[in-house]
Amino acid sequence: VAVKVIDKKRAKKDTYVTKNLRREGQIQQMIRHPNIAQLLDILETENSYYLVMELCPGGNLMHKIYEKKRLEEHEARKYIRQLILAVEHLHRAGVVHRDLKIENLLLDEDNNIKLIDFGLSNCAGILGYSDPFSTQCGSPAYAAPELLARKKYGPKIDVWSIGVNMYAMLTGTLPFTVEPFSLRALYQKMVDKEMNPFPTQLSPG
Repeated sequence: VAVKVIDKKRAKKDTYVTKNLRREGQIQQMIRHPNIAQLLDILETENSYYLVMELCPGGNLMHKIYEKKRLEEHEARKYIRQLILAVEHLHRAGVVHRDLKIENLLLDEDNNIKLIDFGLSNCAGILGYSDPFSTQCGSPAYAAPELLARKKYGPKIDVWSIGVNMYAMLTGTLPFTVEPFSLRALYQKMVDKEMNPFPTQLSPG
């Protein structure tokens, strides 16, 4: 198993950490899917919380991309298919992940994707899809334009993030980048569709 340790003193000082910890535990306990890392148990001691997770011995997909520079198309196709299946399962359960990024994709012993980190997730099933979210959260480079613009949003933001993950797998970089970084400039690039070009060696479709 793998264990995520949260210091209670830090959690007490940061209500955001406490809120996300509670939400992460609740959501992961209600979700079961082959491409989502399973939460096995939650333990508590005087000083810490322990989230006991399924072990993913294949490591982080980010490291694999870093070592290879980029993934082959057949590899990316497999991983994206598995990510889509995981997200489809979440959405059917009313859960929006809100932080889909390469760093949150681990690999099991059979080289299959395992989605982790539900700290920023929320359960749309409680609110209903007719009552969209508005909280700005997640990693800006993977976030949908409506989230960056602080507009109302729903499960579709995860679909945008899947596309960003696919681009990152195939190119080793991100589709929208700005130097120096600013949310306003990043958002404008997305709106203007100023995406970094795909490598010419990729197949057309």
